Amino acid sequence: MLSVRPRHVLALLASVAAVVLFTAGTANASIPFGQTMTGKATYYDDAGYGACGTQINAATENLVAVSYQWWTTANPNNDPLCQNVSVQVTYNGITVTVPVKDKCPSCDSTHIDLSKPVFQRFASTDVGVLNGITWKFVNGSGSGGSGAKTGAITGLASKCVDVAAANPNDGTQIQLYTCNGTNAQQWTFPGDGSIQALGKCLDIASGGTTNGTRVQLYTCNGTGAQQWQYTSGNLVNPQSNKCLDVTGVNSADGTPLQIWDCNGGANQQWTIPA
Repeated sequence: MLSVRPRHVLALLASVAAVVLFTAGTANASIPFGQTMTGKATYYDDAGYGACGTQINAATENLVAVSYQWWTTANPNNDPLCQNVSVQVTYNGITVTVPVKDKCPSCDSTHIDLSKPVFQRFASTDVGVLNGITWKFVNGSGSGGSGAKTGAITGLASKCVDVAAANPNDGTQIQLYTCNGTNAQQWTFPGDGSIQALGKCLDIASGGTTNGTRVQLYTCNGTGAQQWQYTSGNLVNPQSNKCLDVTGVNSADGTPLQIWDCNGGANQQWTIPA
């Protein structure tokens, strides 16, 4: 498949390649955080060591490889791109934020190489290439983690935060449901303050700030309604200064989630992906 390019089987090879590129003077760009670029995306599914020196599996993990032109150090393991930097990519109304974990030696500066599961959030792999995407570098320090984290969010009665009926449409209710390992319960914390599933964001309906405002799935847009901070087991929305809350302390499957004044209750305690 033309869109799949084997790379970085060994960290040593990645470092040697980086030295060659660096001495050739082709990797001199700084990271233009927040600058929107238009280009294309392909995908790959290699497993091994990424350019940041960590084990990756592009067939199963959420990550991105960016052009060699953005790397600036002789040893890529020490590059600023490996210091909790992510790429926020938008295509056909879907926005996904994923961590930079690898280098694409054949990509130009606006071409990104997505891991297979991320590419599939936008289109079938049969497409091969997504032309006309927009993307930008974002600093992932906002959520206190190193790179994106993906997994279930568990809470009351050890049940999961769930997208109702696994429906990716804007406005779908977020609910409490028995954990089942489906994509409707796989939440990514990309490091920009958002929480994402099915290619969209955990959102407070209409940007509401009052008790009882419903929590839904919605196209990522960077607004305060989609910002969350994990503090002492609570998921707090700074705009409203309220917590993600299970309505009525009801542990039944299908109970909708809302925002409510933080009160330390069991229906506001959450465990997020490590």
